[in-house]
Amino acid sequence: MANTWPEVQQAASEKRRELTLHGQDISQRIKESGFDECLFDLTLLNFLDISKTCLSDVGSGIGRLTNLTDLVLHNNSLTSVPKEITNLTLLKLLDVSNNQITSFPGDISTLTNLQTLNVSMNKLSEFPAVGSLGALHIFNFSHNQLDGLPEGVFSSSLVHLSKVVGNDNAISEISADVVDLPHLNTFDLSNNKLLEVPSEMSECAKLKELNLKGNKFKDRRFGKMVDQCGTKSVLDYLATQLKKEREQAGKKGKGKKKKSGKKEPTEVEDIIKNMINVLHFAGAAESGCTIQLKPAVLSVRQYIVCCIVRELDFQQSVNMFKNFITLQTKLHDGVCQKRQAATIATHDLKSVKRPLTYEAMFPHELKIVPLFKKKEVTGEKLVADLRKEAEDYRREKKRNTLSGIHQYLDLLKDKVQYPCLLDGDGEVISFPPITNSEKTKISKETTELFIEVTSSTSLDVCKKAMDELLLKMLEMGCGSSKGDEASAGPDSSPQRLVVEQVRVLDFDTTMKVVYPSRTDLPFDSVDVIRSYDD
Repeated sequence: MANTWPEVQQAASEKRRELTLHGQDISQRIKESGFDECLFDLTLLNFLDISKTCLSDVGSGIGRLTNLTDLVLHNNSLTSVPKEITNLTLLKLLDVSNNQITSFPGDISTLTNLQTLNVSMNKLSEFPAVGSLGALHIFNFSHNQLDGLPEGVFSSSLVHLSKVVGNDNAISEISADVVDLPHLNTFDLSNNKLLEVPSEMSECAKLKELNLKGNKFKDRRFGKMVDQCGTKSVLDYLATQLKKEREQAGKKGKGKKKKSGKKEPTEVEDIIKNMINVLHFAGAAESGCTIQLKPAVLSVRQYIVCCIVRELDFQQSVNMFKNFITLQTKLHDGVCQKRQAATIATHDLKSVKRPLTYEAMFPHELKIVPLFKKKEVTGEKLVADLRKEAEDYRREKKRNTLSGIHQYLDLLKDKVQYPCLLDGDGEVISFPPITNSEKTKISKETTELFIEVTSSTSLDVCKKAMDELLLKMLEMGCGSSKGDEASAGPDSSPQRLVVEQVRVLDFDTTMKVVYPSRTDLPFDSVDVIRSYDD
């Protein structure tokens, strides 16, 4: 260890968790004899700061420091970030700002604990997708050469993202999906190449700091307001524009109705005209969907109802898909009693291989690729990791209140086996009440849904939750408009939801329940069309 730097020697002998190296002395050593790679043997490190040096290559050895939670490499001469950085799955902070970086690893989806990512003041012309970084709070990519926002930056999975800083790039467009960030507080895209911004930005409920200066907007009045007024005034202006756009769309719809000679209906009459068309269970094995119950699940979470919803269109409006996800959250908090009574899960039907099996498995045997993840884990590891995350959160925030998936862990307490839904290949696509599988994840492009509701309480509560979900979907207009008025849009034309029955079979293959049956969907305000006898 003759050539080992004294700071590295000391950190090794004292088994330190933190190491800071910066300044002229460190820079001189790097110039004369290169970087001390013995540093990569300090696998106990949680915090590493190498800054303000001439370091041009951190090396692949960085991937061995798998206990790092904070990595600071700002103000150096780095030209790239090694792909081994993706091994650092515990990272919460990564700061590589003020370097000469032109390339970044193409897949950073393993950095699921990352809360702060700072790549500002570099020479990046592209950046990998960030939609899988579900823990991200702060993302700074300012002063680069990006001509577009990083893919996934407005993903609805980034539920914690509150600060996005991308000033001084060449970005020319902002997607209306910006409204999918529920906690966005600060958004800076000043000094870019924007010509307009989506008026839907006014619906970002928590946005307090918006900086769009230095862009050449086509709407000169808006540009002047951006330069001279504060965030509230800018958002108020966008809100007014959004209202005008929606009113104009409404007028167009009404005009089409008048041409057909129809009387403009009242709001109550519109609701009455809405229709749920129930398709009878298709008896043919290749088309009808069945769920086979297994005996083991009866003592764990025995109640399940399912159905298929067809002819969906989540792209009829900018916020429809986001509103559908929000709807599920509201139902979980309301009719499902925070998942204590029931749990709703939705799957993209095209990814669901049939027939399905409702089973209970030992935690170490259950294997699933959780939603927004890429690696398969056992139920045992998933629950253990979530419990550790919950405990770390309690300590960090010094409070017992949990949010998201963590608040449902107690529902599995003392369970010897975990409930799960398996597809025709034997793969777990649902692990209620915790998560779905990434394999069947829904998106804006989904046109057919497979929906399951499970409970350990009663079959009635499953049906009640499913009834409510279908009614709200109908009212949202995510189905299809019926009749010749379809072109008038979901706000002005009666809506139709196409629901297909799914049968649940007992373990001896006798039918246990079919949904929706003749007694389900008991709505006076909706025309439920059933052309069959149960």
